[in-house]
Amino acid sequence: MHALDLQPQALSRAEQLADFAVDALIDEAELSPKPALVDRRGNGAHHDLHLGLMHASALSLWPMFKQMAEAAMHLGTIGQPLREALGQIGRDGEQAMLRTTAGVNTHRGAIWALGLLTAAAALPAATLRAGDLALRAAQLALLDDRQAPRQPSNGSAVAHRYGV
Repeated sequence: MHALDLQPQALSRAEQLADFAVDALIDEAELSPKPALVDRRGNGAHHDLHLGLMHASALSLWPMFKQMAEAAMHLGTIGQPLREALGQIGRDGEQAMLRTTAGVNTHRGAIWALGLLTAAAALPAATLRAGDLALRAAQLALLDDRQAPRQPSNGSAVAHRYGV
């Protein structure tokens, strides 16, 4: 068999959505200039980040985005089961990212935001308009992830201390 004889395989919807998410992360990293942020011109104010690390981190998240899309397609509706599945997939993806980056948080916020948008895009729909996707992602974000570990933060400590 010769490499030129291979026929390209069509990507699944989940694979396409994972590609879109990773492409967005790489495009954002490449966007220049971004004063004080990592871009093609340099590391900005970051000592622990560089463009290559941002690329590697984005690529490490591809399986996670694919799994999020698959979970949304399998469960088919916005609800607690999907929210908690996405939460677990996201936590696993975060660990993969941290292994890739030797512990540097490159895309934790993107895991949350793009993960919800990826799942929203994977749900059945007559149309995939931006407003519809944003609304679906917001509906998912409003659901509590009961499986999420409760980690203390500065904000939670202050809220507890002052009773708010």
